[in-house]
Amino acid sequence: MISSSTALVFGLASATLLGRVYFVYGGSRRWLYTWIECTGWPILLPPLIYCYWRHKTKPSPMTPTLVLIFLGLGFLTALTNLLYSWGLSYLPVSTNSLLCSSQLAFNALFSYALVRQRITCYILNSIVLITLATVLLAVSSESDRPKGTSEREYIVGFIATIVASALFALTLPLIELTYSKVVGKTTFARVLEVQLGIEFFASVFALAGMWVAGDFQAIKEEAIMFQGGNAAYINTLFWSAVGWQLYLLGGVGIIFLASSLLSCSFMTAILPVVPVLAVFVFHDSFPAVKAIALVLSIWGFISYLYGGYLEGREDRRVLSLPLTSNHGEHCSL
Repeated sequence: MISSSTALVFGLASATLLGRVYFVYGGSRRWLYTWIECTGWPILLPPLIYCYWRHKTKPSPMTPTLVLIFLGLGFLTALTNLLYSWGLSYLPVSTNSLLCSSQLAFNALFSYALVRQRITCYILNSIVLITLATVLLAVSSESDRPKGTSEREYIVGFIATIVASALFALTLPLIELTYSKVVGKTTFARVLEVQLGIEFFASVFALAGMWVAGDFQAIKEEAIMFQGGNAAYINTLFWSAVGWQLYLLGGVGIIFLASSLLSCSFMTAILPVVPVLAVFVFHDSFPAVKAIALVLSIWGFISYLYGGYLEGREDRRVLSLPLTSNHGEHCSL
């Protein structure tokens, strides 16, 4: 759990900041950055091979069902990454990160619908608080818009980030269902296989998008025009790819150890760190409205965590008293 959490924290912070560096310093190819977000899958091969060797296990057979699942989740991941790239190219990092906290609210709803995760009073409270934070960011858009970004572009980035958060939140319980319904016995090797399969197909879809958008012809000129030159361009994209893969690997590892909701809550927990870093790195404005939105997001996360703690304590109490019926909280769904 510690290693998964560490990978998630460092991966998200570094990838988000480097992604904004790419767009601020002269990058504009969104399909290219979509590919960058999922092309780091080869770094999963060494730990996967080690798991095979250490535990003397064989790779899972690639059944038609599993291939179709990887294909579908790969497409969903590529679409999520593309929308996130649009948001990151138009929004300040601080605003983008705060909007991404809405993934916790979306994930609670999708987890309830797909894996029957209960929605307690505390989870409902966190959904309301995070929604209020998003509304506050929407009404303060005029003072938050970066120089050179039109109102239309800002709105596109805002909507794209919200939709990307919803799609990402949908992906997590779908992966959890894949483990329970298709993969069967879940080991860390199986977690790596699922992540590798999804990211491989996502990168294929992204490459197809790059070809249609003409990114292959534009990359060379973009690298020359990039502030800092070719070396800075390559380093920015390379380390951003590594960061995104660490982030996703950490999130999927937490799903393996616990659940998709806990994974999403960890991701949401570290999002408030990114706006603070963005203030120092990019000198993002941080008006009072954005500060209130940050407080609401943190409050919503704490409410969610406390509700999860109470629910876990109640479950343990019920297990210790097998003949006692579990009434739960009166407002849980």
